[in-house]
Amino acid sequence: MSKAYSLIDLFSDSALLRHDGSSWREVSDTRARCVLTRRGHRRYLRLHLYNRGALCRSYWTASGPDLRYVAFLTPEALASVHTALGGHGTIDSLTDVHRLLGEVTGPRDGCVILDPALITPAAAETIAASVAGASRSIIAFSSVTPAAIESGVILARLTPACFVFRGIPNERSALEQALLLATDCELGSVLLGLLQYNLDRLPPRLRDRLTTMFRSGEGPRSPDALAAATSITRRSLDRFLSESGLVSARLLVEGPRITSGYRAITASRIPLKDVATMLGYSALRTLDAQLRRLMDTTGRRLRSRPLSCNEAAARLAQRLTLTLREAGLQGRAGS
Repeated sequence: MSKAYSLIDLFSDSALLRHDGSSWREVSDTRARCVLTRRGHRRYLRLHLYNRGALCRSYWTASGPDLRYVAFLTPEALASVHTALGGHGTIDSLTDVHRLLGEVTGPRDGCVILDPALITPAAAETIAASVAGASRSIIAFSSVTPAAIESGVILARLTPACFVFRGIPNERSALEQALLLATDCELGSVLLGLLQYNLDRLPPRLRDRLTTMFRSGEGPRSPDALAAATSITRRSLDRFLSESGLVSARLLVEGPRITSGYRAITASRIPLKDVATMLGYSALRTLDAQLRRLMDTTGRRLRSRPLSCNEAAARLAQRLTLTLREAGLQGRAGS
């Protein structure tokens, strides 16, 4: 079978049909089989075409957005979340704290959105303990009230939760950014494991700041901002990074930004140019340039064929660490 099949081809009862301009006709000697599979965070429909019993062609087709959110919010706050998402994902709304704790401690993935005012400090500590050993991102969406403060402080101190406060002037944009750029915590955790040896050789305040950045996807986005945030001079910053086997600060700060956008790139249908804008890039080509440098791919390729979490983390770790030769050259240059 040499003729290429397009998206207009349909299959029914294992027979492949093609529209000839006036009616549907069965393609002789050709049968189709569909397999639903998963790559990264997205579901894919794999279509196998058989000609006279032999596999002759396969296609991958995305089955739709797969961003998942679990919400424990008031009805008004839940309505705001629905509006901010704009249809990019599904929301499972929970009605009691026991279901929330079961969801957080369970094996399922998805970003957890909660109101600290609706949980007790004991529940907040349970959530923090569970998140410490799991790959779950948390968004705390609440008004600044006495009821929210104690549990909110626990979440802020013990988890990499992102806080969005209701009633602030930019509430809608801040909530949209937090939801759509919810960090892929599994990717961040695997990447931190691969970089642990290098991070442990850094001064404690720099190590802790970088660890938080990779876990939350947030933090300084320039070398100067990273130096200021860690109270280290710009020159000392690059020296510490080089001695630990990490790349320059200019490239290193791009790592957390890419992990922050990875879920939106691979698990949604948000236009890639919008993802680039939310990540702070001036254009999609700028995001693609960073993806090429750090992962040897582009946004379009990554969306059509997402990498597994382990493969994505391995590519990032390789680009964020120096080879022995590079480390030797930088060491001689600094001596």
